[in-house]
Amino acid sequence: MDRFIRFLQTLDYMRMVLGICILIDGSPLIFFFRETLKLAPGSTTFTAAALAGGLVLMVPFTLFRRLYRPNMSMFWMGIGFLFLSIFYMYVYLGDPGFKDYTKDMIYYAYIFIFLFLLINIPNDILRVFVPVVILFTLVSNLGLIYSLMTNPTWAIGQRATITLGDNDEGSGNPHAFARNAFMGAVACAIWALRPQTGIIFRLVCLFSGLLSVAILVLTQTRSSVLALLVALVFFMIYNVRPTQIKMAVRGIFKPVPIITIILGIVGVIIFFQRFSDTYGILYSYVLAFAERNLENIYALLGLKVKGAAYKATLDASAANRSVSATFLTNVLVGHLYMLILGFGYKFLYLDIPILESLTNTGLLGFVLFAGVNAKAFYHVQKIMRTNPNPMSTFLAYFYMLILVTLFTNGRPNEISFWFPLALMIRFIGIEHLFPAYLSDPKPIKETDEYVVIPNAQPA
Repeated sequence: MDRFIRFLQTLDYMRMVLGICILIDGSPLIFFFRETLKLAPGSTTFTAAALAGGLVLMVPFTLFRRLYRPNMSMFWMGIGFLFLSIFYMYVYLGDPGFKDYTKDMIYYAYIFIFLFLLINIPNDILRVFVPVVILFTLVSNLGLIYSLMTNPTWAIGQRATITLGDNDEGSGNPHAFARNAFMGAVACAIWALRPQTGIIFRLVCLFSGLLSVAILVLTQTRSSVLALLVALVFFMIYNVRPTQIKMAVRGIFKPVPIITIILGIVGVIIFFQRFSDTYGILYSYVLAFAERNLENIYALLGLKVKGAAYKATLDASAANRSVSATFLTNVLVGHLYMLILGFGYKFLYLDIPILESLTNTGLLGFVLFAGVNAKAFYHVQKIMRTNPNPMSTFLAYFYMLILVTLFTNGRPNEISFWFPLALMIRFIGIEHLFPAYLSDPKPIKETDEYVVIPNAQPA
């Protein structure tokens, strides 16, 4: 009976995590159902309904009866920035043609409801969070592949995305699919490296992780690729020590890891033999990605490429950030006083969120927005060192994507920022408040393998 009750509790926790995934990473599946399956092409109402469905799935049976403590300093800074943005929207508008009051207020309402529900959700979702993320991202990746295979307007060489509405060929939002792939790769790596993970699910992690990396390459999004590299660097810094290397080598030469590696290699070989063009496609994407980024570097240095008659040029995204940097330089030189209050709500799209929080909402907005991210980064470093539980570890490495996008794309008041930040506010930096049974057992250190007991005097 106890086992059955625990099974029902697990299903209930998985329901809540599924709702969180829809809010954090629901765009790929929403686009799949909306555009690929033609349930509601181009409908923002369908998207809003799907997000509302995610909120409904998050509602716990203990709603209003039990609240859980978030990271309070991050909580108040985050709430402060959101209220400041709403205040600026109605009182200090920077865009004279702005009319989307209702639309933006709906976004803010979703953020507040999401954060409120997170405070009501029990900490016990930690034990099922990462597996649900793995399955959710896998289904989303498979949906993208199906969409690409059935889309006659998509050709190899284009960025992997789902065409939205009746837009031009290849239009869409590759950043949403890159985020999904990044989350899948990180979650699979974390769960596959756990000693407690069974061989079947370890193989699922291997397949899903490789698929996520392939999707990440196909989307050709610099921010996600850079975030994955940054996450890998932090993983090497905090986890690759002589002791860890010894333990990893010892762990490899055991039956289950050896079988897993062999099956994984055989699976990859069979896959590339069955789909012989896949390797060439991925290689061409990597080469094109590298050439495009090198051209941006050449352009910034004023160099010429592809012959003397051709001068390197910035792509649209990099060029926009270059213009933003020029604008900020002009402000610092001649209009520094304007940064006290800022230029107003959505005055200018800089494509650099951390700077836009300063130019649009002034010093107070910058301090609040930068403060909540600085606190998150501080706690993330501690989590990477200690790896207290799989969910906290996943959030720590997931934050690397948020960290990179702070300087690369988006706006500081978008839901794409604040849904993940709300998750950080709820679960980051409060690991000491979690019950002990939710923490992973610590690996035995070399100095802990034996204990020297002094000779005792006979009684």
